[in-house]
Amino acid sequence: WRPTGAHFFNHVLDPLVNRRLGRTLHEDMRRMEAVIRQTDLDWTLVRPSGLFEHPVVTDYHAAETSADGVFTARADLAASMLRELEERRYVRTAMGVITTAVKPNIAKLIWHEGVKKK
Repeated sequence: WRPTGAHFFNHVLDPLVNRRLGRTLHEDMRRMEAVIRQTDLDWTLVRPSGLFEHPVVTDYHAAETSADGVFTARADLAASMLRELEERRYVRTAMGVITTAVKPNIAKLIWHEGVKKK
């Protein structure tokens, strides 16, 4: 599973970040998901796209397996997880979550998530 987006994301960022730099991270994630899927527990795998800060819950989209989009606000991710606890729509499957109402400024996102946090 990978988020999908515009041409630049699909053909430049995704191959560089996810398939090269994050390759072992994604391999670990696939192994973890396989272990979880083999249990008898009621589980839901939650798959957000690129996380960013936004102060309030906005319009977001959740879908089985994945949701087409590149970004997920942390507030929307939290809201979708709380909603899943109540509604239990994605038990024993994966749930993709994307934010549809707002998009982050890429330069600010890279600064905040990649540079400033150090």
